[in-house]
Amino acid sequence: MPAHVLALRERQAKNLIALLMLSNGTPMLRAGDEFLHTQGGNNNPYNQDTETGWLDWRRRDVWPGYWRFVQKMIAFRKQHPSLARSRFWREDVHWFGPRGVADLSSRVLAFLLRGASQGDADLYVMINGDSDAIPFVIQDPGDRWRVVVDTFRASPDDVDLDGKRPLGRPSYVVEARSVVVLARQEVSP
Repeated sequence: MPAHVLALRERQAKNLIALLMLSNGTPMLRAGDEFLHTQGGNNNPYNQDTETGWLDWRRRDVWPGYWRFVQKMIAFRKQHPSLARSRFWREDVHWFGPRGVADLSSRVLAFLLRGASQGDADLYVMINGDSDAIPFVIQDPGDRWRVVVDTFRASPDDVDLDGKRPLGRPSYVVEARSVVVLARQEVSP
C-alpha cells in the first residue's frame, strides 16, 4: 500500500475519533478501534473463530501515533465537561461556515461550543471534509484561543492538551480532510 494512502487512512480515522470525542452523548468504541483494527471488510465475523475476528494487538505497535491520538482525545473529552453533558447543547452551540453562515450541505463546517454553563472553556471546532485546504475565519475572535487538536499534523503535534500553541490571528487554514479544535485559554463569563 502506498505511504500517502496509508497516511490519508490514518488521518481519516483520526478525524472520526476526534468527531466522536467532540460529540454530545456517550461515545462508543469497538475493541481494536484504538489501534486501527480491521476485519478485512467483514462486518459480521461474530461466528468466525479465525483471524478475521481476532484482535491483533501488534497493530498497537504498528500505529503508535494513532494509539496516542486516541488516548489524548479521550483525555481531552474528560477535561471538557461541556462535551459530555447529559442534555443537548441547545443555546450553547453556534454553527458556522468557513467565513460565517453555515451551509449544512457543504463539506466544511465549524461550531462554537460555549462552556460557561458547564464551568468549562469555550471550544471552536473546524471540520474540513474537502480535498483542498480551507481558510476558516474565527467567528468569535480574540487573543485567548489555543490550537489543541489538528488531525493533519503528525504525532505528537496533532494533540496538545496544554494548549501551548496560541492562535495569534483571527483565522486558521484547515488542511484537506482535517479537523481542528481551538480552546479558550480560560473559562469565559
